[in-house]
Formats: sequence, structure tokens, C-alpha cells
Amino acid sequence: MDHSLDDPDTLKQYDRKGMLKAIKDFPQSAVKAISDSEEVDLSKLEGETFNAIIIAGMGGSAVGGILLRDWLIDTCSVPIVISQGHHLPAWVGKDTLVYVVSYSGYTEETLSQYREAIGKGSKIIAFCSGGSLSQNASRRKFPRIKYPKGYQPRAAIAFQFFSIATITRRLGFISDETWAEVDEALKVLTRLSEEMSPEMPIEENPGKALAESVKGYTPFIYGSRLYTGVAYRYSTQFNENSKSPASAGFFPEAFHNRVMAREATPEQLEKCCVVVIRDPRDEEAMANKINRFMGLVAERYGRVVEVEPEGEGKLARMLSALYMGDYASAYLGILYGHDPSSTESIDLLKQSQ
Repeated sequence: MDHSLDDPDTLKQYDRKGMLKAIKDFPQSAVKAISDSEEVDLSKLEGETFNAIIIAGMGGSAVGGILLRDWLIDTCSVPIVISQGHHLPAWVGKDTLVYVVSYSGYTEETLSQYREAIGKGSKIIAFCSGGSLSQNASRRKFPRIKYPKGYQPRAAIAFQFFSIATITRRLGFISDETWAEVDEALKVLTRLSEEMSPEMPIEENPGKALAESVKGYTPFIYGSRLYTGVAYRYSTQFNENSKSPASAGFFPEAFHNRVMAREATPEQLEKCCVVVIRDPRDEEAMANKINRFMGLVAERYGRVVEVEPEGEGKLARMLSALYMGDYASAYLGILYGHDPSSTESIDLLKQSQ
């Protein structure tokens, strides 16, 4: 086993912009996001009714919305729709609440949706650290949640998720019973922030261990419906922090298509691994089918890795699994000799526009 992740000099050499610190600070960032969002003036939206919540954002700025959708899918009285692109759905109108989320405040696609929301007369709340979105929203007197500056958008996930969650609760879409899950989630995350911190040796550190497990493989991540967004987050974090190819799917859909990939050639599969997020509360029929899926892919893939979420409530289980993936992706980037914060290819793509 490679013990370089236990070497402070190695971590310092590659983690030049402090991704590991941003990840470790997740619980504190979440508390600040909740506190700051409680202070935002929402008086202009009091008494309004909405037919849907649109969360317009790209990349890391969309993930908070995806997590919110998955958490509330069984309890929210209106649909929560994630819009990732230049245009809003055609049905968006005056009765639609639009969260415009851009960490930088300059995201091209998100600003395009923002302008469309204005044109449609939708009710708008802006979430950003600054930029033209902040300036325009301030001028138009839209409610505005300001994120702290200095983060990579993907590293600001605690601010992004808990700010939109707090606003959604304040607007009456999250019950007190559901919101009570936040306390447990924060306690679980606080404990995990220490267990997976750089100071903890790999033998006792599930984040480092997960990175070691997928090192040298292309990961394919799966989870049941509650973990659709979490699995997606794993894949994008492996892409961005680890500079690794990765893909994600979800159960039960994967039973109808993704399982067929096990029939690829041994040469194709020997460097692929399957990462399964196992919810201990999956229904028995689902759990049995996942066991069968794992057995089938284990026969052909280079490796199968299981991640078990922690906590009782849905939110704790979702965020604990996500947190393990965030830590693991940063550690894996370091194992590959990369700065987890670097974004060279994204920057090159932007320059080509």
C-alpha cells in the first residue's frame, strides 16, 4: 500500500491551493451557510405560491440543487428541477421560483438562464460570490445570497447546498420534521472530517483507503435513487480533483443497461472498477438485486468497491457518502501527482470560446 498520503510533505507538495482544507472545513462552512441564509430578506416573496422550483446552474454550482432534489423528492410539495444549460424549460413562468446559482457570478450558461427568468417574470433568488450576477441582482433588488470568495466552485458545495436548503425551508417547502435531519448530518460530517483528515493514517482513514482502492482504475459509481446525485458528484470529483475518467449511474436503471458492460473484453475491463454506494436501508428486493449486480460485475471488472453511508436520516446518509467521495478524490489526485484544485483543461476550453 502506498503510504505517501501519510507524508505531510507530499500532501503539501501537491495540494498547493488547499483543497484538503476546504474539504475538511465542510461542517463549519455548512453552519455558516445556514446562518447567513437565515439573514437574507425574503419579504418580497412572502405569500407567494409557486408551481415549481428551478435550480439553474452548471458544474459544481448545480450539485447543491441535485442533492436538494434527491433529499426532498418524497416530501416536497412542488417539483424541483435542475436546469443545466443556456435555456430554461419552456414551461417556466411567473409562478416559478428560480434559484440562479453561480459561484463565480460569471457562468455564461447560468447568466443566460437568469436573463430568461427575468423575461418570463419568474421570482428569482441569486446565489453567488460576486460577479455580474451579484451586481445585476443587487440592482434589481432580488434576494441575494453571497458566498465567500476564494474557493473552487466544486469546493464550495457546503455553502451551495445548505444555502439553497435553508432558503427552501424558509419558503415553506421543507417541514420541521425533515429539517431536523440537518442536526444529525452536521454531527456525522464533523466526526468524518476528523476521521478522514490528512493527519489520520491510511489504516484508520476511509477517505485515503477509498483513494487507494480505486487508484489505477477507471471508476464507475452506482447508488440507489437517494444517491443519484451523490454518484454523479463522485464522478465529477474524480474528473476534476483526480484528473481521472469516471462515470456514474443509478439503481434500478443500471440493472437494465449498465450491467451489460460486463460483457466487454477482459482487456477493456481489467482497469475498470465499480464503486457501489450501499444504503443499509434499501428495500430487501433492491438490496438483493444490488448484491446480484455486484456479484456479476465482480466476475469481470478489475475491482468492486463498496461504500457504506453513515447516519440514520436521509441527509446524513447522503452527505456522509458524498463526503467520503470528496476526500477520496482529492487524495487520489495527489496519488496521481496532481494538485486537486487545478483546472487547466477547463481553462483551456474557456479560452477557445
